[in-house]
Amino acid sequence: MSRTLLWDAGPGEIRAGLIEQGQLTELRILRPRRNAALLAAGEVYTARVLRSLGPNKAQVSIGGGKEAILQPAKGLVEGALLAVLMTRAPIPEPGRWKSAMVRPAPGASPQGEPGWHSNAAPRLPFLHRFVPQPDAILCPDAASLNALRTDLGAAAPELRIDPQAIADADLDGLIEAATVGEFPIAGGTLSIERTRAMTMIDIDGGGDALALNLAAAREIGRLLRLLDIGGPVGIDFITLDQRKARAAIDAALGEACAPLGPHKCTAMNGFGFVQIIRPRTGPSIQELLCTTTPGRLSAESRAVALLREAGRSTGHGKRQLVGPPAVIKLIRQWDEEVDALKKRLGTDIELVADPAAIGYGHVHVSQS
Repeated sequence: MSRTLLWDAGPGEIRAGLIEQGQLTELRILRPRRNAALLAAGEVYTARVLRSLGPNKAQVSIGGGKEAILQPAKGLVEGALLAVLMTRAPIPEPGRWKSAMVRPAPGASPQGEPGWHSNAAPRLPFLHRFVPQPDAILCPDAASLNALRTDLGAAAPELRIDPQAIADADLDGLIEAATVGEFPIAGGTLSIERTRAMTMIDIDGGGDALALNLAAAREIGRLLRLLDIGGPVGIDFITLDQRKARAAIDAALGEACAPLGPHKCTAMNGFGFVQIIRPRTGPSIQELLCTTTPGRLSAESRAVALLREAGRSTGHGKRQLVGPPAVIKLIRQWDEEVDALKKRLGTDIELVADPAAIGYGHVHVSQS
C-alpha cells in the first residue's frame, strides 16, 4: 500500500496527515511547546507515589507538574520512586480533565526525579508511533524539510517539498469541521458530539432512510480513524423496521470500521442504535482542539491559530498579532515560538490584547 505523510510544521504545532492510496486516512496534531509528545501512551516515566487511592491504586507525579493514576499499586508507599508506562494520556471531557493512567513498567528502573525517560526530540517518538515508515514525507517548505532531516538522520525516508499536496488536503477545513462536529454525507449531515459518557453520532437528512444510513455508516468508519476517536461511541441511525435493512447497515459499518484495528461493534437494534468501543489511549482531534469546551476552540488552540496565521502572512513590515486577552496571555509565555516566528518572517512581532477581538483575532502587517 502506498503511504505518504504530510508534515505541516507551522508555528505552535505540527500537523501530520497520513495519505493512503491517495486518501487522507489519519490526522494527528503535536504541540511540542506544551509537551504533547511527552504525555503519550507507550512512553516510560519515573514516577513518585503521592498518595494511596485504595488497596491497589495510587496518585503519582510524573514530572512537570503532571500527575497520573497508577494501577496496580499494591505494596507501594508514599514517596516511593518507580518506572511507569503510560497506558492512557490525560483526556479532556466537557468541563473537566481525566487523569492519565499508568502502570508499573516491566524491566525499567526509575531515573532520578519524576519525569520522561527519553531525551529524544519530542517529534521523533510522535512520528514513529504515528505510522510505520512511510514511502515519503511531504513538507511545505525547506525549513520544515531540513529540520525533519536533522531529526530523522539516516532513518529518514524520501523527503520532498510539496506545499500544494498539503494545501489540497485542506487540513484547515477538516479542523474547522471537527471543532463544530458536523460533516456532510450524501443526503444529509453527520454530527459528532462529545459527552462525558461517550461520543455520540447523530444522522440527519431526508429522502430514503436506508440510503442515508448507508452513507453515514461508510463515513463513520472513516472519521473514527481520521480523527482518532476512541472509547465508547454511540450511533443513532435513522430507525429501520426491516431486519434485512438493518443487516445491510451492520455490514456496511463493519466494512468501514475494518481499518480501525481492535474494536467491538453491536448490531443495530430496532431503534437504530449501534455502539462501537475501541481502545482510547489519548485525546481525539476534537478533544485536543477544544479540550473541556466542546464545539469551541480552546484558548491554546486559538493561540496556535493566531501564530499560524502570522506565519502565513506576507509583506516586509512588523506583524501585529491582535487577539483576545486570554490568547495573547498564552502567546506571551511562548518565547521560543515567538522568537522562531520572528526569525522566519525576518521582522518584529507585537502582541496586542483586545477584549473586542473575535475568535482567535487577526494579524496586521505594518506598511511602514
